[in-house]
Amino acid sequence: MISTKRSASGFLAAMMLASWISTAWSFGKLDEEKAKKAAPIPRTALLSGFPEWVTSVAISPDGKTIAGGSYQEVRLFDAASKKETARLATGKGYVRAIAFSRDGRQLAVAGFRTVNLWGVESKKVEKSLEGHKGYVTGLAFSQDGSRLATSGEDETVRLWNLAGDAPAVVFKGHTYPVQGVAISPDGKLLASAAGDEDRPTKPGEVKLWDVATGKEAAALTDHKKGATGVAFSADGAFVASTGLDEVVNLHQTSDHKPLGYFNGHGRPTNAVAFAPDGKSVISVAGGRAKGNNTVMLWNREDGEEIAASDAHQGKVTSLALSTDGRTLVTGSYDKTVAVWDLSKFVSAGAGNAPVEPAVAEVSKAVDAKVVQVIQKVVAEAAQEAKDPAAEAKPLKELKAGIIGLDTSHATAFTAALNSADKKADLAGCRIVAAYPKGSPDIKSSTERVPGYIEQVKKHGVEIVDSIDDLLEKVDVVFLETNDGRPHLEQVIKVFKAKKPVFIDKPVAASLADAIAIYDLAKKYNVPCFSSSSLRYTEGAQALRKGSAGDILGCEAYSPCSLEATHPDLFWYGIHGVETLFTVMGTGCQSVTRVASPDTDYVTGTWTGGRVGTFRGIRKGAGGYGGTAYGTKAIVPVGSYGKDGPYRPMLVEILKFFQTGVVPVDPKETIEIYAFMEAADESKRQGGKPVTLESVMEKAKAEAAKRAAEVDR
Repeated sequence: MISTKRSASGFLAAMMLASWISTAWSFGKLDEEKAKKAAPIPRTALLSGFPEWVTSVAISPDGKTIAGGSYQEVRLFDAASKKETARLATGKGYVRAIAFSRDGRQLAVAGFRTVNLWGVESKKVEKSLEGHKGYVTGLAFSQDGSRLATSGEDETVRLWNLAGDAPAVVFKGHTYPVQGVAISPDGKLLASAAGDEDRPTKPGEVKLWDVATGKEAAALTDHKKGATGVAFSADGAFVASTGLDEVVNLHQTSDHKPLGYFNGHGRPTNAVAFAPDGKSVISVAGGRAKGNNTVMLWNREDGEEIAASDAHQGKVTSLALSTDGRTLVTGSYDKTVAVWDLSKFVSAGAGNAPVEPAVAEVSKAVDAKVVQVIQKVVAEAAQEAKDPAAEAKPLKELKAGIIGLDTSHATAFTAALNSADKKADLAGCRIVAAYPKGSPDIKSSTERVPGYIEQVKKHGVEIVDSIDDLLEKVDVVFLETNDGRPHLEQVIKVFKAKKPVFIDKPVAASLADAIAIYDLAKKYNVPCFSSSSLRYTEGAQALRKGSAGDILGCEAYSPCSLEATHPDLFWYGIHGVETLFTVMGTGCQSVTRVASPDTDYVTGTWTGGRVGTFRGIRKGAGGYGGTAYGTKAIVPVGSYGKDGPYRPMLVEILKFFQTGVVPVDPKETIEIYAFMEAADESKRQGGKPVTLESVMEKAKAEAAKRAAEVDR
């Protein structure tokens, strides 16, 4: 049913907008200059007196009542006076979620195994919904108020028909606790977000469910860590999700297309909502560490930060938006509820306004023709999407350039991408130009360049005289210079030209330069990533996704030849270290290195007492691989598979170029280089343990200087 407040033309316009929304902001937060322009959000009240953390908040549909959930209670406040009006003793531990019914007459309260529907006037439980095992974590009423969706720690989503006593429809398929749920405005889809804070190396799960069939409609796999929340836009065209990976992901609902992500918070994001007009998004963040407990308002189309404030003294757990979008309420671990005025920043829209029964009946009659028209348009669009001719439309072919022709990666990538019979997963990109300069003081570099020039020219690649000339001819860049030392000075030109860039290993020849590169990428709002091809072996990727359960430890090995111009592990040991971190994830705290002329043995201690080791081999049998120790199995990591050393990584690079979504978190890459830097420092200190924090602190100061030197 279409509300009388939403016209058919507006609905269709939203659908058309969804089809062409730009991915230009896919690489996240704006640079620091834009961030400085973001206005503060006025806070109008701070409601305190809660016994423990505030875990959930809600605003009644008429905007007159604010609710906050905490340990064994919910408190109600008059929105005008900010005075407490009632206290509901809920029992059974923390209240994990609360939501007002569409008519405002009931308040759903999610606790341990149960959802209780409290009468707002009676202050009594009027109905209980039982079925979840463990805590119920999320609540969402359907637009017409007849159904309630719930999520739970038992890895399920349930949909309850509130008119009778029939058991809920259960949606199964998640492998982690489900942290949040939403219902699309038309009631046809559910969205759910799942993840486990205690398993930080595990990816998040965001799923769309077909309400009519009970089947999974789509799996959105963008979150690198657990997903924490999910929301639909008022017109249903978009779905946003939050996660422990500190981003808010945005997808188009109709075809599940990833449209970008916002990473302005710099801390785990915990909840998200769309403004009623659909033009802006509100998200909140915070985690176990101190600081950056923020609320941010940003533009949906380009990710531009509109307004932001430090919201609380503790993790911001939840948010609720008034029907008109003018009032925001947030809850926090600091035991308070904050009230915010958004009237300067958002305009009122259709929103998810309560639908009175009489209005609903009139709407059904008035909008019957409109619904038929929309259904026809949607059906035709769906049919067109299934049309083989439509499916055969090629991706926009990106013109790619290469900086540096002194590594075999450059020739291998060119041969693969410029092949006349390449497979579909390598479509959409072609190498058109290359700047060949190598490193004059590295023999293996200078010797390769002449031959590699001739090889790429056979594939139709133009050789240019400068990076500036290259950038005029290309859309995206492969930075392939074998020497990590010039990467910072080379890539700053790419950043200023706003070209997405893949930086081949090593990302730099020092930890300070690596940090400076990612700081400048953030400043210029340009997506970049770096990786060894060993990250994308079948074994490492399977372990990353949990094939052996939670990883308790890993032993990785690779060749580790030395190059006098680079720190010991940066030149070739990076391969085995990348394998180690792909399996173990981030969280390394300290490193100890034992070194001999023929071997390096580096032991890292991770959070939770996990231990990972890297063996660098300079003599004897070589190769790549390792052993992973998981809670389910002890398995070999394995080396390259049937697709060889380059293809799997190249496929990921092309996905990155087409979407702007960075596949490797910069924080993980920087931690890899901090690990290797700490290993060098441990060697200098005779094998003593060295913390990553100590080398990072030193490198950050130098990184700021280096960035300033090249960014003129």
